[in-house]
Amino acid sequence: MFRKIPIVLCAIVIAVGPALSPAAISGPDEASAAPNRARQKERQEERQQKQEQEQEKKQEKKTKAKAGEKGNAGKAAEAKEEAKYFQLDAIVIDVIEKARDAETPNMSVVKPELFPMTIGTSLDTALERQPGVDVQRIQEIGTAIDDDSIKIRGMSSRRIKVLKNGRPLNAPGAAGGYFIDWTMIPLDNVDRIEVIKGVGDARYGNALGGVLNLVPKRLSSERPVTEFALSGASYATLGGNLYHGYKPGAFEYSLAMGLDRSSGYLNNGSMKFGNAQLHLGYDFAFKGRLTADVTYAAIRKGFIVPNRLAKDPDSPDYLIPLDGAFPASDGEYMYGGMGAYPEPGSWWKKFKWSFEGGYEQAVGESGVLEAHFWKNYGDRESYNTRLSLDRVFHKVFYEDRSWGGGAAYRLTSGRHTLQAGLDYGFLHDAGERTEPDDFRGPSERGFYSGVKNFETYLMADLALADGRVVLSPGVRYMSWRGVAGPSGVEEGIPDVAMDGWSPSLKLTLTPRPESLFYFSVSRAVRMPAVPEYFWHYDIDAGVDTRAIPFVPEDGIMVQGGWRAQLPSRTRVEFSPYYYRILHYIQFDLINFVAYNIDRAVIWGAEAEVIQPFGRGWSAFVNSTVQWSRTAGDTFKSLFVDPTDLGFAEVPGLPVYKANIGIRYRTPSNLSLAAFAQYVSSQKVLYNDNLLYETDLRVRTQSAYLRLDVELRWPLGRGLELAVFGRNLTDVDYQERYGFPAAGRTVGVSLKAGL
Repeated sequence: MFRKIPIVLCAIVIAVGPALSPAAISGPDEASAAPNRARQKERQEERQQKQEQEQEKKQEKKTKAKAGEKGNAGKAAEAKEEAKYFQLDAIVIDVIEKARDAETPNMSVVKPELFPMTIGTSLDTALERQPGVDVQRIQEIGTAIDDDSIKIRGMSSRRIKVLKNGRPLNAPGAAGGYFIDWTMIPLDNVDRIEVIKGVGDARYGNALGGVLNLVPKRLSSERPVTEFALSGASYATLGGNLYHGYKPGAFEYSLAMGLDRSSGYLNNGSMKFGNAQLHLGYDFAFKGRLTADVTYAAIRKGFIVPNRLAKDPDSPDYLIPLDGAFPASDGEYMYGGMGAYPEPGSWWKKFKWSFEGGYEQAVGESGVLEAHFWKNYGDRESYNTRLSLDRVFHKVFYEDRSWGGGAAYRLTSGRHTLQAGLDYGFLHDAGERTEPDDFRGPSERGFYSGVKNFETYLMADLALADGRVVLSPGVRYMSWRGVAGPSGVEEGIPDVAMDGWSPSLKLTLTPRPESLFYFSVSRAVRMPAVPEYFWHYDIDAGVDTRAIPFVPEDGIMVQGGWRAQLPSRTRVEFSPYYYRILHYIQFDLINFVAYNIDRAVIWGAEAEVIQPFGRGWSAFVNSTVQWSRTAGDTFKSLFVDPTDLGFAEVPGLPVYKANIGIRYRTPSNLSLAAFAQYVSSQKVLYNDNLLYETDLRVRTQSAYLRLDVELRWPLGRGLELAVFGRNLTDVDYQERYGFPAAGRTVGVSLKAGL
């Protein structure tokens, strides 16, 4: 029964949407039965519709980007704006966003107005209502630090590239095995998140799952803009952030900062996070533009401690907590020689500096040349009490010393464009230090391993049939080199080189302005991430795979889509895809192994329907269906229980997922919205929360349906009060097997703009 829910919801909205439009609701039968009442109702509806239309016109006339984001360096983009519905909100977009939307049709845009209101404030939370995205956190706050917290079309963080305004944020994380720490990515200065699914063209490489690009806020040239917010929620969750920006002329600047803290709801799951971001820019008279950005982020988090009387899910004691003050749950792992199993009082502290510089120069009347450089500097201090062993584990990891840069050139000729670019990055750590109170005594080691990536691409957008047909051929070359540091050499890590070509072809059809079709096919090539490279060759891996060839993932990615706005103002989007990946890299941080299997196949489809009904009402529903198959896993019998050797899927991939929301907004902009999220059951590989010591078993994670509500109340003078209730029915569910999600939570925030 539940399997049909997402399809039925989409069908209902498509079928009922036109019938609930203002013209259809006030029919002739009602008018003839009670003419006076009908006329009063019609006049009331006309007044409300007129107010809505006037509000939309004001938004369209407003010029937010008069001196904002540049299409040609040095020139202010006189950005004509229009209102476009994203889920429940009519969001103002300008020509720059509209052009990005057209040239990257496999991209979804998430505006801050659409971020779910929860106790979590990190990037994973912002994406949880998007089709094709699975959010599977250990805890809603402070624990989105591993490979499985976010998946795009079944691909986890090793196959996702995170960018800030086009520049990479991924970290190496070889020693600890971490890839993207979603908790360390601040959102205080984000205008939109671009979610690019799969590989649709040559601009984006080495990211089969997709790309998340964080685009900063535009700066006003009319007056300084200051925004701040304070929030409080369940589990002693508190937050505050500040944004200030201005572009008084050629010079521009912005400053953003935020502080968040929470006690968490799992044992030892507390978190404190702070960040600050500074942006500077200058437009030269010769059509050049120089920018500089500095970001600092720091977090202190407790590691969740196991809290079960028994570790075997088949035991009746599995659901009984050791500490009754917290729910029964599994515990996190502390990697990197930290004793593996955290005990009460265990924590880590991380900080990271990110430096970025960029220059953009107009070349002639139709060319733009861009170059940029970036540098990361971050450390992580970890502490594990391990009272049961009468030992203290205390180390400092020089976690991130990565740097890189790139350049791109874009030439426009009539309706056609030609783009070429190159990127270089050296992702590596700088070793580790054991502190004096560690039971092993003080010591220091050099860096373990790193990866040098060089990539270059060439692509064109060829407009045919008066621009209604765009053909986009492209090719990307990737050169990858794994480099062993001093500690890596001691562990037996060799230097390794790989390379590959990734051609792509995209076809975009726009038969009318309100409708778009696209189809793309590309060769799917992905080089290993730093931890995959490290654990394939490390002498301490769970299986000695050093003599086995280690090669890039290679396959084909086919995807397409259709989106349109119907006469009833219904916005519809449908996106099927098929990915066949050969030499799929199986990475297991339970047994510490990384190796190629023969193949993985992932296919599915996403659909979204958005319907503004008028009279203040709007609704949306999106649905995802996805399947997977794997084959040729040579080592499966070494790790998986014999009774489950027939399991041949990507684990942790729910077949069905659906989100639905409905909102009522008054003429004074007070709004009340209700949301429901359904996630089907899924198969996972589970190890009884033990490392090395047990075979993996296939377990079923139950389906769930969660209900949320959000209220936004403008108070005037730039103030807005927001209140949320999440998991209203207090349903018992899990995003990640073994870790219960939060029960019913509530929160409130106050925002102000000057």
